[in-house]
Amino acid sequence: MLLTMHTCISAKACDVCGCSASNQFLGILPRYSYNFIGFQYQESSFSTAHPSLYENKPYDHSHDHYNTFQLWGRYNLGQHYQLFAFLPYQYNIHKQDSANSKQSGIGDISVLLNRIVWKSESDKVNHLLLVGGGIKLPTGHHDGISTLDKQGLPNMQPGSGAFDFIANTNYTIRYNKAGINLDAAYTFTSTTKDSYKYGNRLNAGILGFYTLNVKQFALLPIAGVRYEYTLHDYDNYSRKWLNEQSGGYLCYATLGIQAYYNKLGARLTYQQPIAQQYGAGYVTTNHKVEIGIFLLF
Repeated sequence: MLLTMHTCISAKACDVCGCSASNQFLGILPRYSYNFIGFQYQESSFSTAHPSLYENKPYDHSHDHYNTFQLWGRYNLGQHYQLFAFLPYQYNIHKQDSANSKQSGIGDISVLLNRIVWKSESDKVNHLLLVGGGIKLPTGHHDGISTLDKQGLPNMQPGSGAFDFIANTNYTIRYNKAGINLDAAYTFTSTTKDSYKYGNRLNAGILGFYTLNVKQFALLPIAGVRYEYTLHDYDNYSRKWLNEQSGGYLCYATLGIQAYYNKLGARLTYQQPIAQQYGAGYVTTNHKVEIGIFLLF
């Protein structure tokens, strides 16, 4: 799935804020020759501890919780192209001391067009390589600088307020029942109407899987690692005001499983950080969970 991870720094309320919304990537896809439509839920959270704006005061602590409910799907355009689309709904919660704030609504729609540049099938070894790109549209609600001044939480809003452009590739090799998936996406961000710019983002991963046939079910246990790297944001890109307390890297250990019964599928993925340096060290990323179902047709 597309990478849509944001970071921010607030103008008045705090010196550093957590990461936002969801992190999307394609990963191990359902059977490539089928179209599919699916629904998935993603949950992630971040903890922030940063110096108080007032002298001789203890650190301020906050917790951000991001919930994404998303429709997504794939449609084959002939034998060589695949179209992916993602429609998210965001429900985000920010907790700081006794004050809580919530924002929800339709998020930013994303569309990807991939070309099958290599497909090779034999009795034992199969290869599939997809290369493509797409765009994330600013369809989600975003108040811009007015919300930034008021709450310091632009990353909590359902939309980013800007177009993003994505380049991605996805490669799967399968030998008998075992396989490896390599996946990478790079997001080029643009500025909002207030000249705020989220940092460009890289998301890459390697996942191993094995196919188990249990009666009428096909099960795919999955394990691997994912790496995310985000450049610094700009508080004002036209003036090149770099936000030093944003950006960083994350590395996750990933476990999951996919299950198929006829043309109905389901997936569950759990990601646990094993190394991270984010938001100048003030932001701590917690685990991520994704569950979903999809229908092949």
